[in-house]
Amino acid sequence: MNLLLIGLNHTDAPVQVREQLATPAGRLPARLAALRAVQGVNEVAILSTCNRFEVYAAVEDLVAGQGALLAALEACDSQRYLRALSNQAAARHLCRVAAGLDSLLLGEHEILGQVKDAFEAALSAKTSGPVLSRVFRSAIVAGKRARTETAIGDGLHSLGEVALSLAQQHLSDLSDRTVLVIGVGRIGKVAAQSLVTGGLRWVLVANRTHERAAALAAALGGRAVRFDALDEHLIRADLVIAATGAPHVVLHADALRRAMAARSGRPLIVVDLAVPRNVDPASRAVAGVDLYDMDDLSEIVKTQHHVAGPAIAAAEAIAEAEADGFIEWLRQRRVVPLIQDLFIQSEAICKAEVEQCLARLPDTSEERRRAIAALGENLTRRLLFGATHAIKAAAIQMDGE
Repeated sequence: MNLLLIGLNHTDAPVQVREQLATPAGRLPARLAALRAVQGVNEVAILSTCNRFEVYAAVEDLVAGQGALLAALEACDSQRYLRALSNQAAARHLCRVAAGLDSLLLGEHEILGQVKDAFEAALSAKTSGPVLSRVFRSAIVAGKRARTETAIGDGLHSLGEVALSLAQQHLSDLSDRTVLVIGVGRIGKVAAQSLVTGGLRWVLVANRTHERAAALAAALGGRAVRFDALDEHLIRADLVIAATGAPHVVLHADALRRAMAARSGRPLIVVDLAVPRNVDPASRAVAGVDLYDMDDLSEIVKTQHHVAGPAIAAAEAIAEAEADGFIEWLRQRRVVPLIQDLFIQSEAICKAEVEQCLARLPDTSEERRRAIAALGENLTRRLLFGATHAIKAAAIQMDGE
């Protein structure tokens, strides 16, 4: 069995490409089932976040598996951005992702939870098996170790803190400012919490399910507002955070145009943390609106966020070690059928030889017969013990995929 990764991320694919493949949580079960049904795919998991879309699969044949999965991911403009990694490279990549080494914000905290969610979704959909279970658990360990044993998580921790940094730059004193948070998923919650911690006083929360908006608003000391009344709250807000799981635009340019006409020239900062994007890209043309999407945040982070080299090196070593542990397990697993056959054949030979021996000793007592049979079994196991370890050691040293 082989581990195969096919995916793209923020380093090589712009947001308008990433959103073509982005899979909200509600659509994951169906997509997992569809990919598991692809010929040659034994296990599959999907890691879909605002910055990446990655399919992890266990396949017998890497070439056939890659071709079949690419065909199943019919996504027009995305195909040329998709890359494939296998076995050691794929395991190392997932461990680096969980450790925050492949994130927009190095060491950011949200990605480890997203890796866990991806694994749990595959388990729930029954599309994960021994290979993916092992590699995801290795990655989760890498993520936890990186954050407890290194300083990789120092500095900005989340996209919410990037949004806070933007607000502080544009709005200066936040104590009398209002934020409108659209969406109450993981990203929306983190962003809202970061803003409140940073001193922003007034929080309005909107969500299609009003009860969920009310719960988050209560936790933040804010107020829930009706999703169908966004227009009036856009007039009041100084900052808008859009982070719903909707696969389409929820905030249109016309709505922002109407709001700006009623704001007496007050500018409005709009931060779109969603992929697919929640805010109409045409909103950039609306006078007074400063729109930032994930690609814009990426550019900001490049200039403002720095992590010390030693922390990166230490986290890289952890990711490498956990990936190596998985590869050792995978290579040993490939020789399990050989070892099982060796035991079956050896035990059959032992049994036949013992029976022939006892046939020539008809007067032997039952107690001695049992002792002779046990001796044969013990000798077989002891002889196979060394052979088994030699086979496993040779498997670990194999360079081939």
